[in-house]
Parts: sequence; structure tokens; C-alpha cells
Amino acid sequence: NEPSAQSSGINAEYGETKEGFRGCWTSASCDELLDSIWRRPTWKSYLLIMVLMGTWISAPSVVYITAFAGINPTADNKWTCRSQECKDLIAANSSLFSEFPCELTREVDGKNELLLKSADIEWEMTHSSFAVEFDLNCDVGATKALKTLLSSIYFAGALTGLIIGGFLYDHIGRKKTALLGYFIVVVITLCGTFCHNYNFLLAIRFLQGTGGFLVATGMYILTVELLPAKYRNYANAAAQMLWAFGYPIAAGVGYFVKDWNYMFLAAAIIVFILNIQVFFCIESPRFYLIKGDAKSAKMSIEAFAALTGAKLDLENTKLSDLGKVQEREQSFWQQLRDMCSYPSLLLETLILMFLWFIVAMSYYGFNFGWGYIVPNMYLGYLMAMVGELIAYASAVPLIARMGRRRAIMLMFVGAAVFYLIAIPDVKLGKETGWTLESICCLIGVIFVSGSFSGVYLWTTELAPTSHRGFVFCMSSSAARIGSFLGPYIFNNLAPVTHKAVPLGGLAVLVLLCALGS
Repeated sequence: NEPSAQSSGINAEYGETKEGFRGCWTSASCDELLDSIWRRPTWKSYLLIMVLMGTWISAPSVVYITAFAGINPTADNKWTCRSQECKDLIAANSSLFSEFPCELTREVDGKNELLLKSADIEWEMTHSSFAVEFDLNCDVGATKALKTLLSSIYFAGALTGLIIGGFLYDHIGRKKTALLGYFIVVVITLCGTFCHNYNFLLAIRFLQGTGGFLVATGMYILTVELLPAKYRNYANAAAQMLWAFGYPIAAGVGYFVKDWNYMFLAAAIIVFILNIQVFFCIESPRFYLIKGDAKSAKMSIEAFAALTGAKLDLENTKLSDLGKVQEREQSFWQQLRDMCSYPSLLLETLILMFLWFIVAMSYYGFNFGWGYIVPNMYLGYLMAMVGELIAYASAVPLIARMGRRRAIMLMFVGAAVFYLIAIPDVKLGKETGWTLESICCLIGVIFVSGSFSGVYLWTTELAPTSHRGFVFCMSSSAARIGSFLGPYIFNNLAPVTHKAVPLGGLAVLVLLCALGS
């Protein structure tokens, strides 16, 4: 629809005056209005998008907090007796003092138990650890699985949050749902400051996942819906880069904060500050279109135009795409029925769910396993940041040149190649601790991150506006199941099998993703 011909001084093609875009449209779609606002973007436009996406930079401080707060003592850490039982054992057999406590076990009712637990000994460590406090630092019985569960349970909470979000995003709005998630993640992370019980920490991690992904996904959907299609690729890369920039913040908290409870306090403060924009952001006009609220949709578009420096008056403008959705019943069951009514939508959703599942399992398998893959965990996260920045920066021109499908397929194949190269046991230097596996995994995560970025973008573009929240949350929920399994790959599976099992298995799975794409 063209701007009104009766508008004196209005450019018939662009709807602009010398003062800027004013938008004298008699009838226009939401996409046409947003295209006009973004036809000549200013620095304010880009800054606004970066601020809205800023919620992502705080996320790694919460997601990976267990990697830093639960470090294990090693044989190099000295220890002394705390309890009288420990002192009596050492007095009876002084050679025990030279042993690593994790290797001192006894059989009780057919099960191995630690001879000396956290209550019996005092470790000399630079950082306190919940692994030591809860007797999870030794691989005895199910302790390692229980420790990994504290990382994985975050994604069970995220799955719950995204299932809830699939309903809330399309019914109460992207902003209100994100605001709810913001309150949950700040308050519950703050509770970690006072936690001294395993089950309480498990509940905290679950609710962190619920709140964290409500706010992150809600703000992502809201931001993407304020952009024309040609800019979504760049916005997607910006969000992922902000996530990567959160790695040094998370590593800094883990390195400089010595008490594990205060790490949760620091993470709560970071989330509170870097997500404050959720209070002041505008709601997506596309959400109002779904609800049939033309007045609020136009107010949202006008507010967005004002924030970007454009001038827009839609008082006498009719939104041409309002009728496409206002008569539809936007219930959860209606959206499910639509999946049966439109087989192509169902097939695309199932394929996207499979891609998200495998990519997330691989991605978080690495990012929770750097302590086992590289010699220095903190350095591993910093190098992972560099790798992900390379991935997201290169994904933009790659996707623009090759298209979504071919670019994603190329990245999946690249990941599989480096997984297979990492299998041979080759040490790089005698005392460095670096291996071929370390280097290949750091390179492989570049391809995995690029795939993750591409799948994010693909999902938002394939799903129709009326079902975008539903499809996005279904796909992301599948990813949370994969994310739940991911930390077990290198923390639990790799130590008890040959390295070809986890790496070869991941290679096969990502090749299947390439075929599925």
C-alpha cells in the first residue's frame, strides 16, 4: 500500500519529508510500516536493538555458575583433619595422611562409601565449593551424577519455562512474560547466597532455568518482531555475540569471587542490572495484531518509531493485516489442531525440534565440559568466547551468501569433521596438558555455535506470526531436553568409555542434522 496521495510534501515512494518519515498511510501492514521505519536506520535504531538484546549478556553467569561454584579439589590440594574420627584414623595409620581422600573408601551394605567426608576434613583451596560441602567432589557411588544433575536440572526448569512461555507469549504478551521471568531469576539466584542444602540448590537451579529462559526467549521474540526480515540475520548474530561476551563475566565471577554462595549473589546483581530494560521496553505490535487490538498495535509502532528517531502518525491508518488473525481462536488447542490441519507446518516443526535437540546437546556438552577438555577451565571459557564470536561474525555473511539451509548444512558437516579428528589421543607438548582433542573441540564449537545461530534464525522465520511463540517454544523445549543430557557427555560418559564413543556419537548426530536440514 502506498502513502496517501493527498499528503502534501510526502514522498510517494518512501513516505518521507525533509524532517523524516511521517507515514501518512491510509492502509498498511505491520511489515510495511516497520520496513519504512528501518529504511534509513540511525544509530538510535541499532542502539535500541542492542539494549533489547542485552538480556543475553547476563545469561552465562547463571547458566554456567555450577561449573565455577562446584570445582573439585585435586591431589595437589592439601588437607587436614577436622573431626575426631579423622584424627583417630590418622593416629592409627599415619600413611593415610599421604593419600588422596577420594581414594579412601569402605564398603557398607555392598556399596562403596567415602572413609572421610567433608565434615571430617578441611581442604586448602583457593575457592569454596558446593561439591565439597555436599560431598560431591569424589567419584564414589552416584556422587558424580548428582553433581552433574545440578547443571542439567537448569534445563529441566527451562523446559518448564518454555512450555509455560509457549502459552504466555501469545496470550499475555512477550514483554509481560519476560518481566515475569526476570523477577523469578533475580529472586531465586539471590536465594543461592543462603543455600547450604543440596535439595535446595537443586530447586534453585530448576527455577533459574524457568525464569532465565522466559526472559531470554521473550525478549528475543519481541526484538525480532520489531525488525524487517533483512535485518533479522544481523540481530540474531548480535544476540549470540552478546551471549558470548557473557563468558568472561561468568569466568570473572568464578575466578575472583572465592566463596561459592557469593557467586550466586554476584550473578543475581549482574542479572538485575543487565536486564533492567525489560521494565521499559515496548510490547511487540505483532502480539497486539494476534489479539485483534489495532489501537495498541499502532501505539506500539509509533513508540518504536519515536525511539529510533522517526516520526510516525497512524491515527487515520488502517492495519491491513489485522483481519488475518483477529478472528482466529489463539488457544493452545487451536494451535495444536493447526498442526494436524497443515502437515507442512507439522513437518517443519518436527525437523526444527530435532535440530534444536542435537545442537543443544552438543553445545552444552562442550560448555559444561571445558574443565575436562582443556587444562585450564577459565581459559577454556575465554577461548570458547573467541570461538563463538568467530562463529557468529562469520555466520552473518555466510547465511547471507549461501542462504539459511546451505549455510547450516555446511556448519553441521564442519562440526562432524572436527569431532572425528579429535578422537586420536595426541598430546601437544609434554607438560602443557593440551591435546589434539582440546584444539579440535575448541574449533568444533565454532561450527556448533554457528549452527545454533542459524537454527534460531530459521525458526523465527519459518513459523507464522500467529504460531511463532508456540513453534519457537516447542523447538526450544526439545533443545532443553538435549541440554539436560549435554553435561553428562564429558562429565560422566567420557571418563568411563573410550573418547571415540562421545565424539563419534556426536559426529553421527550432527551429520543427521545436516541431512535433516
